[in-house]
Amino acid sequence: MIIGFTVPGAVRGQGRPRAAIRGKHATVYETADDRSYKGLIQFHALKRAEELGVELPLEPGTLGFCVSIIVVKAIPKSYPAKRREKALAGYIAPQTKPDLDNVAKIYLDALNGVVWKDDSSVTKLIVTKVFGSSDKVRVLIVPEEAEKKGGKES
Repeated sequence: MIIGFTVPGAVRGQGRPRAAIRGKHATVYETADDRSYKGLIQFHALKRAEELGVELPLEPGTLGFCVSIIVVKAIPKSYPAKRREKALAGYIAPQTKPDLDNVAKIYLDALNGVVWKDDSSVTKLIVTKVFGSSDKVRVLIVPEEAEKKGGKES
């Protein structure tokens, strides 16, 4: 079963882990902002799965999961009309923070135990940034199956 959902608003990337000393022990933790954003991702994934009647967590296909993450950034108001047209047509891409690897990390981690049992079952990952009318992130999750050839699996 394919599941796709959109998280509206500005995108966040995975922040750096924080460290603190509590008593005689050092501990590593994630920030409240990261936990909050992961909760938002989970909310939209669960809401969409419920709308589709999909039972979670999904089972990976024989080839695991293919995940596509599209970061849509609003075109800056300072762009002149011709540059806005080029941005909407895909001739200009946003080259701003957050880094795509950090976006992928926060999304894959947030969906652990929710959409899939573990993100190690993600075998294909496509992450892109594009311009659009408003900030949002679109996610598409596809369990991939090996094609059968001559009645036998390859």
